[in-house]
Amino acid sequence: MKDKQNKQAEIAKEALRLVQEQAPDQSYLEHQSDTPDPGAITGPNPAAPTSGALDAEGHRPVLERSRKVR
Repeated sequence: MKDKQNKQAEIAKEALRLVQEQAPDQSYLEHQSDTPDPGAITGPNPAAPTSGALDAEGHRPVLERSRKVR
């Protein structure tokens, strides 16, 4: 029984050594930060539509299509 356990331990150690030899370099992990950028913009978004833009002409075609018989 001891021989099997010793043999299995040797095989496991050899497998671990082979895996560690083939593992790619992970030095990039040292350069990573918690967030990809400074985070959310705190000011107003100049690209956002003005308030009520979809309540005017932009929303009307959608309502008209939904009322028609298909």
